[in-house]
Amino acid sequence: MFESIDTVHLVWAGLLHIATVISFLLALLLVSQVLRSPRIPSATMGWIFVIIVLPVIGIPLYLIFGERKFKTQIKKKGQLDLPDIYDTDDHSLNLLLVSLGIPSSSSGNRVSFHEDGQVAWKTLLALLEGAQRSIDIAIFILADDRIGRKILSILEDKAAQGVKVRLLLDGVGSFPLAKKCLRPLVRHGGQIAWFIPVLHRPLRGRTNLRNHRKIIIIDQEKVWTGGRNLASVYLGPDFPQSGWIDLSFSQQGSVVSTYSAIFEADWKFSTRTPTSSTMDNDRIPSSGKSRIQIIPSGPDVADDPIYAAILMACYMACQRIMIVTPYYIPDTGVQEALKLATLRGVAVNLVLPEKSNHRLADIARNRYLRELAKAGARIWFLPNKMVHAKALVIDNVFAMAGSANLDIRSLFLNCEVMSAFYSETDIQWLANWLEALRDQSVRHRPQPVGAFREMFEGLALLGAYQL
Repeated sequence: MFESIDTVHLVWAGLLHIATVISFLLALLLVSQVLRSPRIPSATMGWIFVIIVLPVIGIPLYLIFGERKFKTQIKKKGQLDLPDIYDTDDHSLNLLLVSLGIPSSSSGNRVSFHEDGQVAWKTLLALLEGAQRSIDIAIFILADDRIGRKILSILEDKAAQGVKVRLLLDGVGSFPLAKKCLRPLVRHGGQIAWFIPVLHRPLRGRTNLRNHRKIIIIDQEKVWTGGRNLASVYLGPDFPQSGWIDLSFSQQGSVVSTYSAIFEADWKFSTRTPTSSTMDNDRIPSSGKSRIQIIPSGPDVADDPIYAAILMACYMACQRIMIVTPYYIPDTGVQEALKLATLRGVAVNLVLPEKSNHRLADIARNRYLRELAKAGARIWFLPNKMVHAKALVIDNVFAMAGSANLDIRSLFLNCEVMSAFYSETDIQWLANWLEALRDQSVRHRPQPVGAFREMFEGLALLGAYQL
């Protein structure tokens, strides 16, 4: 009996020793990875401390949240194979983005902004129902509601007619969608893929990294994009008063080739199958007079071009900076750029929902809003409505709109895509739209808070990457 007990003890001691050795070696590996990664020193020290002192907690946390670029996955997926656009544009922001690997802005594009959800919905219906050859959709949220079911019904009909239908859904954003809702589309010949499903093999990528892009490409000729997801709250014709305020737009011209390249890369990564769809940019006809540049960002892009464009635009501003975003949790760079712009006399206006759909995000933003207001920026809260639009206007020379929120997650984690507008007509449309939104809002004047409130805000900011 005593021999059997001793044997059990020896086995457990051996397993504990093996686990300790493995943990030690893994901790060394992760510490070396932390030291090689570009971080501020305090973040580097924090990760090293928790990995060494609390390896049972630190190692799993780092494996889940520690890296924001795919690295090993990017070798499989490959960085976005973006098209070459041979166009001349000496705008300093265009030159910066080109140096970061983003295709140049191009003229001869057409853009139609959707002033509200009803216009966006009617435009989307017309595009889907008019598709003749292909429909490619990459979306964060496809809801199981009237809008989602209507879209699936159209896709099923189109697939049955021989139209090539590919639907790429984000594993977290569209997680509530019952898989049975998608079966009819597959039966009719449509293809469905999930970008990093919630339950997946570890090597498929981290669940923390999401595809937040909204791209719908029709016949490789027209694109519907922006900030709207496919759900009633964004598009519902039955909710003109209670629906969320958002911004989307349709585009035609050479920019379609960039959207197509982004979709193909995401599809290839999600399905692990090669794609053969390529576009000859020279064969895309000129559709309008807009000069547009498509800016993807995320773990599949070597740098952070959306972030870089925002920073440079803020430092370039001479008269005005207008921003609308649902969540404002910036990094130090964006916050300082806006403060310095305000201090040098630029009129900075930031429009936010008074109450967003994420309570923690509302708490976390207050510290930044107090700093901006103290510097002289004007903060505007839209009451009784959720604002989900994402747009920025700099003077009369540059504007951006698309899927990226002005928060740390969108700027540094998610796969995002924004459109940069260089034509005066498009910039003015966005400026007018933002001014109309500001006119519906109430000026927010932050008040000093106590130590307990500051501590509570600090706790909320600890989860800034997850908000």
